[in-house]
Amino acid sequence: MKPGHRGILVTCNGHVRDCVRDSYRILNEYADELYGPVETTRCEEENQPDGGSDEEDISVKLQKEAEAASKKRNAASFRFQSVESGAMNCLFIQTVLPDPNEIVVKLMRDLSATKKHKSRFILRMLPIQAVCRANLKDIMDVVGRLGDQYFLKEPKTYAIVFNRRLNNDLSRDDVIRELADLITSKNAGNKANLKNPELAVIVEVIKGLCCIGILPEYYPLRKYNVVELVAARDPPSSSATEPAKAKDVKGVGGTVNEQPEPEEQIKDAAAGEKANSPKITTPSDEASG
Repeated sequence: MKPGHRGILVTCNGHVRDCVRDSYRILNEYADELYGPVETTRCEEENQPDGGSDEEDISVKLQKEAEAASKKRNAASFRFQSVESGAMNCLFIQTVLPDPNEIVVKLMRDLSATKKHKSRFILRMLPIQAVCRANLKDIMDVVGRLGDQYFLKEPKTYAIVFNRRLNNDLSRDDVIRELADLITSKNAGNKANLKNPELAVIVEVIKGLCCIGILPEYYPLRKYNVVELVAARDPPSSSATEPAKAKDVKGVGGTVNEQPEPEEQIKDAAAGEKANSPKITTPSDEASG
């Protein structure tokens, strides 16, 4: 994961390879539906008439076939590529799609409507519109640029969701206060709403990098938790989904002033943590709102 990337931040329950495989399958399925299947190149050279010596033909043909095979292989995997995030049980699926929100929001809405499981290993999928360095200036620049699309023309209600992993240098209160001031400066009608905001500004800090996204329907879509979306309104007796639900609720925060627990606790939470949503503490945001 590097500054300038965009993609999907995926949390899992420890089965990393299975999570990557399912992420590819699901994302490619929805990308094909939204944008059409990836075009593959054909070896048109096979139909070209022979010319020159046999030795030259064979050499040129082999080179062109190798180039075509490489293009085909790259095209098949070009939309999504798993890269290291630097944190346990947390994956980053890089994409070249212009807006990761479009594909992930459609997935979450479908899960909410159908209640059909698509993976036993994925816990949460957060669309990330930009990755930057984990310092206040870069975060302000990225949110300022993205915020022009969402907060400039019409007033919106918002919440700032700040989480960090393996980083104690960045001040949570400073980030929340400065971002709230920035959003208010774009339109005086923008107001903080911690219970049901129109937009959630996601700030996920992992080591020296920061993943940023501005997401709609954050709380109605269960904070983009695929387990909770499918399990919503299920009978309490469906114990099969409870451990995974508890893990992600504890492991990835969804409020302005909520900090995720260490990854080791995410993995151990299946032993019997409560699956209720974490309590909301919002001193910084109330001050900014």
